[in-house]
Amino acid sequence: MRLWLARRLRRSGPSAASAATTERGSSKPMSMESLEHLVRGRIRMLLRHTWLVTCLGTVVIAGGVGSAIYMTAAPTEVRVAAGPPGSIAAKFAQILARKLADDHSPVRLQLVSTSGAQDSAQAMSKKAADLAILPSTVVDSQNWPAIAILRQNVMALIVPAPAASPAAAGSESSPAIKKPVSPAERKGKPAKRAKPAHDAKVGKADKVASAGKNAKSTEDDSPDDDGDAAGGGKREDNADAAGKLESVSQLAGKRIGVVTDDAAATELLDVVLRHYGVAAEKIDMVPIASEGLADAVKAGRVDVIFVAGSATGRMVSAAVTAATQNGRAPRFIAIDQADGIAKRNPAFDSVDIDAGTFGGNPPSPDDSLKSLGFADYVVARRSFKRDTVTELAKLIYSARLALAAEMPGEIHIKAPSTDKDAGVAVHPGALAYLGDDQKSFFDKYGDEIFYGLLIFPILGSAIAGVAGYFRHSGRTRRLRLLQRLLDLVREAHAAPSLAALEEMQADVDDLVVAIIHQSEREEFDQTAQTSFALALDQVRFAIAARRAALRDHAGGDGQAGASAAAA
Repeated sequence: MRLWLARRLRRSGPSAASAATTERGSSKPMSMESLEHLVRGRIRMLLRHTWLVTCLGTVVIAGGVGSAIYMTAAPTEVRVAAGPPGSIAAKFAQILARKLADDHSPVRLQLVSTSGAQDSAQAMSKKAADLAILPSTVVDSQNWPAIAILRQNVMALIVPAPAASPAAAGSESSPAIKKPVSPAERKGKPAKRAKPAHDAKVGKADKVASAGKNAKSTEDDSPDDDGDAAGGGKREDNADAAGKLESVSQLAGKRIGVVTDDAAATELLDVVLRHYGVAAEKIDMVPIASEGLADAVKAGRVDVIFVAGSATGRMVSAAVTAATQNGRAPRFIAIDQADGIAKRNPAFDSVDIDAGTFGGNPPSPDDSLKSLGFADYVVARRSFKRDTVTELAKLIYSARLALAAEMPGEIHIKAPSTDKDAGVAVHPGALAYLGDDQKSFFDKYGDEIFYGLLIFPILGSAIAGVAGYFRHSGRTRRLRLLQRLLDLVREAHAAPSLAALEEMQADVDDLVVAIIHQSEREEFDQTAQTSFALALDQVRFAIAARRAALRDHAGGDGQAGASAAAA
């Protein structure tokens, strides 16, 4: 309050000080203590209105409690970078955000649209996002530890099934037509000797067996794709390539259709080709969306299809369906060195795809297939709030079945490895939930409460010391007021004029006001009251005596002057 008064007087300048005059009308401004007592008096007057103070106090307390509840119960906004709209990650983030809102969760998701995984990683680096959904190929485990594994992706190199040629289709559909025999030819032929029934049966069986062998030989020797109508035509280039592709190293010079639903598909294919020593300039990459795969395969624009995604997801299923022709399942090129690639690049995993994972009838693949995989992670900044991540992890894992049902075949939420030597670190908040290490209120603040109980007596002693200091300060102010009264007594005896006595009287009046205010704030004992009463009486007597002496002296001087003038 003193600081406020000093600043107000300093801002107001001399005019405000001159305006604050005493009741006697003198030009001397009121002292700081007088202004302090004036403000205290107004506050005491306000406090006398009990109902008003009670209402104001109730409103203030209710507002404080309401603000505290609002601040603690308000949901936490979490920004998540989930890639471009329409992607699997963006759809998952939208479904998760809607579910959190429907369940009135204390966590709310705010989507940050990005152009892809690299853009999402930059948003995390620039702290424009708190969470992100990123593949393991771009995850920075040191700065962005994982909360959950969203799904496990696989890579597939698919060789489309050969399309049947029109001539072959016509020969298979129409029966063989025998050439008619003329009568002359019949006459020129020797009559066939009738065979016994047993010999006829044996001969017929031999013919059937021979026909079967010839048919099998013909089928083995016949081309897989379209050929010449007479069987002597040349195979088409893509059919010949399809019949010979068995390894990744044979992809040089081939046309590879890369499914572009995933923006990182080209980079993933480069990793595989570099490992096998296939130069990128020796292949022809044909970017194709999953909707245009079927037309590209039928038109023969691609020799192989490369797709990366969930093994049971939409992209892989679309690629397998497009590569299936005339009821014949496509073939798959195994990434047989997946173990070596995974050891050289920990972002990848070696996976075995079981028979029939991609389809049912005919099964795709028809046998276990070695391939390369990678995971999509839900990651958070390491500096992000641990309690918020714990709550979010609890919500994700408890609702994983419902989330998977919203996106069948695409989402398979799993917990990351919590081992110390795991390839990807786990966020401490998620680790607390996965390890059942969630702390209650007393677990979190038990140490603070304990040390607070130990420190509280020290604080109590300090408060008592401060209170004693202020009591001592009050006694000092009381002695100062008393000393000022005694000084005025001496000054009054030596006052040179009546004007000086008037100023002293104004000071005495201010001191009386200060003494009254201090007596209201502090209870004076009998000794203090007696001391102030004696000092005030002494000051009044000194002022009155000096005023009388000055008037007598002025009167005597006036009479002497008049006598001298008359003489």
